[in-house]
Amino acid sequence: MLLAIQKSYELLANYGFFAREICDKCGIVLGAVRFTRHNASEVHCSRECRGDAERSTTHRRGRPRKYKSERERRAAKTRQQRVYRSHPNVEKTVRIQSETKNLQTQKAPLSYLGTPGPGEPLISNQQT
Repeated sequence: MLLAIQKSYELLANYGFFAREICDKCGIVLGAVRFTRHNASEVHCSRECRGDAERSTTHRRGRPRKYKSERERRAAKTRQQRVYRSHPNVEKTVRIQSETKNLQTQKAPLSYLGTPGPGEPLISNQQT
């Protein structure tokens, strides 16, 4: 219910706050939060005063959950891993020597390139 401007100033003088509306059912002064209905002039302080407290809260939008609980999700993940691990391992295909064209024999060893072997310093102390 909308208060008369005179009553609003009386609240300001007596209690130190300015209010424009009170709950239509219980008479509590309304702040920033108010409960209304579409195309209705009534204003309420809570869902209980409005008369629909037993209604569920606002439905969250978004993709529905696949599993209702964390326990169900973990059980499904465990089952998925067991099935995956139960499959026989796939073997690598054998390399055919004729297709490699002797590339393995053409590689030069690391020592040939002048790099030090294990245990040798990276920078030599030899000066030329």
